[in-house]
Amino acid sequence: MKRQAITLGRVGILLPIAAIIPMVGFLAGIAVMVLLVISHYYFSKEYGKPGIFNNALTGTIVHFGGNLLGFIIIAIAAGATALSLSLQDPGSFDIAEITSLIFGSGAIIAGVIVILAGSIVGFYFVFRALTALAEQTGVRLFRSAGLLYFIGAIALVAFGIGSLVIFAAWIIHVIAYFTIRQENEAVAEPG
Repeated sequence: MKRQAITLGRVGILLPIAAIIPMVGFLAGIAVMVLLVISHYYFSKEYGKPGIFNNALTGTIVHFGGNLLGFIIIAIAAGATALSLSLQDPGSFDIAEITSLIFGSGAIIAGVIVILAGSIVGFYFVFRALTALAEQTGVRLFRSAGLLYFIGAIALVAFGIGSLVIFAAWIIHVIAYFTIRQENEAVAEPG
């Protein structure tokens, strides 16, 4: 079971690389979430710690749900703005009017806040799952990756800085999955 958890985790954590392929990126994102949650499920069964899976599942659902709800709110607000603009004379627009239409209702700001809140709460639960996984596997990089994910989600408020921290967390997460030893992997003895 540990071998399956490691294999699924390794494949899942490397899938974001496929996001650069047009039309595959969204599907790769869904596959990443599913594979990592299944990997955490197997780890929780292997170590008898249901918190690993429960926190990973909760974090994934909250993060995904927050992003989905936030983007729906933003899409509705953008659609309402586009409809409002289409009913006016195209020559009478100025940038101040367009900006006031976009941000006037506050719906876009509310959508962004929902996305940020979903990311922060979701990554908090992922941090808890990765901390528990680090305790069980002895690979402390899992905890470091989880902490950086959480810090990155908070730093998303500061525009691009949070994205860079989350990218660094992903790199550490990749290294952590490739650091885990399977039962049948021999440890090289100095000789």
